[in-house]
Amino acid sequence: MLVTLQELSLHLNLDLDAMGSGSPEEDKAQQVGEQASDIVVDYLKSTNSGWTEETTPRPVKSAILIIAGALYDDPHGTGHGDYLKPDGAVANLLRRYRDPALA
Repeated sequence: MLVTLQELSLHLNLDLDAMGSGSPEEDKAQQVGEQASDIVVDYLKSTNSGWTEETTPRPVKSAILIIAGALYDDPHGTGHGDYLKPDGAVANLLRRYRDPALA
């Protein structure tokens, strides 16, 4: 996961400390964080960025958090727009990090 659980819980407005470690909400947040990270890495076509939770650029983290929020709030994808469409919020955040030769 390219964002910390704390960053994710702040973005999702979750008080994981109050819920306790291993709570269903923490598990769900962890899962959507991992899924969102995978979606961004796939979109960037870069499986070996070398980024960690600490070194991921802020625009990339923002894109992950947007996607994680959509996955968390609407796990079936019925109510949110396509953030990865060419003029979408995530695509605009990630454009400078995407290798055009691989896109």
